Amino acid sequence: MPAWLHYAPAKGWMNDPNGLIHWKGRHHLFYQYNPEGTDFTNQHWGHASSPDLLTWTEHEVALLPGPQETAPYDATACFSGCAVEHDGGVSILYTGVLGDAQLPCLARAADDGLSGFVKDPANPLVPAPPADNITEFRDHSVWREDGLWRQLVAGARRDHGGSVFALSSPDLRTWDYDGVFVDRAGSKVPGAVWECPDYFAVEGTGALLISVIHEDGEEGPAVWWMTGTTSGADFEVRKTGVADVGDRFYAPQSYWTSDGRRIQFGWIRTHQDPTGLGGKAVGAMTLPRELSVRHGRLHCEPAAELTRLRLASTPIPVTGTADLDGRRTAGELVLHATAADGVRAVALRSLDGAEMAIDLAAFAGLDGPLRLFWDAGIVEVFRGGVAGTWSDLRITEVAQLRLDGDTDAAGGRAEVWELARPERLTGPAAGHHAI
Repeated sequence: MPAWLHYAPAKGWMNDPNGLIHWKGRHHLFYQYNPEGTDFTNQHWGHASSPDLLTWTEHEVALLPGPQETAPYDATACFSGCAVEHDGGVSILYTGVLGDAQLPCLARAADDGLSGFVKDPANPLVPAPPADNITEFRDHSVWREDGLWRQLVAGARRDHGGSVFALSSPDLRTWDYDGVFVDRAGSKVPGAVWECPDYFAVEGTGALLISVIHEDGEEGPAVWWMTGTTSGADFEVRKTGVADVGDRFYAPQSYWTSDGRRIQFGWIRTHQDPTGLGGKAVGAMTLPRELSVRHGRLHCEPAAELTRLRLASTPIPVTGTADLDGRRTAGELVLHATAADGVRAVALRSLDGAEMAIDLAAFAGLDGPLRLFWDAGIVEVFRGGVAGTWSDLRITEVAQLRLDGDTDAAGGRAEVWELARPERLTGPAAGHHAI
């Protein structure tokens, strides 16, 4: 059953969000996409857009590999990248892949609808990794600062592991290598390889998110944040933390909206869920999240727009079992502060008895209410600036909730919100319903 709330293409494989930008009144979401199958290969850039972060239009593919004759540098795949406003339009920087070679490339939007991109004749912009000990070099975060374009590329160095590299340019086309921005030793963040850097700054504090490929035999959180100060090409890390306490979140990217918010999407790795491999589409995007930096720490909460989906609420017991009125594909459970402090876990049960249990230990003692969204087997939890993402795609509809708690929850309140189903369109000429 397709998700109601989370964006996914009608068919094919989807992974990393790419090129996120708010442009001409619309939120544009590009993503790694295989339109011809449900496996990780043949990476194009898929495209969806929305006026409100709720109603999404699926457009035609925006960036294609090759062709070999004119664009051999990305004939294998077009990997992840970012979008920037530039000279009255939108440009993207992405990783072109030819066999084992992965190098930075530039393309320009063909129109204000961002329906496609024209590849730059100077590609690849950097003909080889800029230092001999760089063993991995891909994915891009770009911003404008002090009259220059700044770029971060993630990867790894021999004997140093996960690293992020800094480059600068006057024009987006000619890039100078400025050195290592931050690495595993300087941050204490793990990883044999780092991917998908996402950097932004707020009132003098820089925030960097990276996705981690662990050393063989190691396990741990997949996405980390760092905050600190930037001086030239160096990032002095002050604090670090885990960006999502669940087990499905990867490769997040964020962007500024016209009202000054930093909105984030991440890839939900549903292919790690056995049930997630049998449908027409594999992979989903998270709900839109708002990021900020508070007391030197990354703070994440659901985008404000999501409250517009609320229709009616029903109070439920703060501990024990609650039968829902009818089977619900999607909903929102809210545990107000006292209840959130006392509820240790929530189980979602389908009509056929399949059960998905969410341990809430990571949210204990945080401020404010706990909000748990479920959507056709995808669960996202938020409290006090912390987020978590899980999936069990057997739970296509929820018939019952069980709240496991103690006496601390007794004086609290719990309620379930019925949520409206946002409209989903297919394009590029919006108007044909996809699901």
